Amino acid sequence: MKKISIAAAGLATILTTSVLFAYAEPSGKIIPAQDDAVHYCRTHLSEEEQLLYDALLACALSEDPTTKGGEFQISHDPAGDKFKTMFHTCYNALLFDHPELFWLSVSSSSFRYSYRRLIMNDSGYSVSIQLSDSFPDKDEQMKALDSAAEEFLADIDLADSAPNVALAIHDKLIDLVSYDKEAASSLDKDLAHTAYGALVANSRGDANSAVCDGYSYAYEYLLQKAGIRSTIIAGRAGDTEESAGPHSWNLVELSGEWYEVDSTWNDISAEEALNSEEEYSEIAEEAMRNEWYTDRLRHFLYGVTTEQISSFEPGKYYRYTNDRGWVSFLSDSVHIRHTQEDSASTGDYMTPLAPTAEGTRFSYENLKDGNEDGE
Repeated sequence: MKKISIAAAGLATILTTSVLFAYAEPSGKIIPAQDDAVHYCRTHLSEEEQLLYDALLACALSEDPTTKGGEFQISHDPAGDKFKTMFHTCYNALLFDHPELFWLSVSSSSFRYSYRRLIMNDSGYSVSIQLSDSFPDKDEQMKALDSAAEEFLADIDLADSAPNVALAIHDKLIDLVSYDKEAASSLDKDLAHTAYGALVANSRGDANSAVCDGYSYAYEYLLQKAGIRSTIIAGRAGDTEESAGPHSWNLVELSGEWYEVDSTWNDISAEEALNSEEEYSEIAEEAMRNEWYTDRLRHFLYGVTTEQISSFEPGKYYRYTNDRGWVSFLSDSVHIRHTQEDSASTGDYMTPLAPTAEGTRFSYENLKDGNEDGE
């Protein structure tokens, strides 16, 4: 029996940036703009890393990010390897925390920093941040993204419990977004890899068109708007560890417990499923007309534990059975997180710091049955 092939697009080149060195006199003040209640990555940075993170954020949001921003002080030599690692760590954290900065990942602009040794403190340095080029459409597109998110959430009952809100957002998102196969097979920096692609349009102008990182950033952005904390997980996924390709998904925090959610893989269309099951078309067509069964399929990686998503085995639970036989649209699969040993090559310093999801209270089965206590 053929099993449905669920595409796993790679995390785009969002985790890399070039750094230009310069010596100059910085001026002004850093004005942080973050909410640690929903921004997971920043809270897992050191004090000095948070200063750099805040400077990157202030620069990105400034009226003219190509001018030198406010100064901040650090102990690491900006010309040394420790600072370079810290810089890439903070840049990674910034992008994982702020889906609204999507334009950084598709722009040719790069952050650069200027620094000087402090005269009164020979072990300290003063640093300022700027971008090498401006992004002309930044403000307009950020407003479009925010407007799309507000419109999306307009018919979501945000006064409901956080678990129900997170589920409602997930379900509406996978109804709205179409998987962008063209962007998945291209090396171009397409907006399909961003929250903007999922909620507005990809670089080709196709509305609500995204790949895995676009789904993941959009889900995070909408959850943030609803006051729910989440983060991005990057790694590899596929049928086996050997065949797994680059992929990204989400971790969501509900009542202090973490849950894994892969909205991309949950977005299973009837057309895609039926095309994968030609040999059993009659049973497959009946299965995909069955609301109970399709609902189960569309949540197979919703609110699961890290153990479950790491080595998923559908078994009989995801079979559709009638008197003529059975059909299954799911196969065994793996989700493998980036590790700390991968960081230098992947540019992903945040996934290794992500918590293990062990929550079961708000699994999809419990939410569907109205049993949030898991009893």
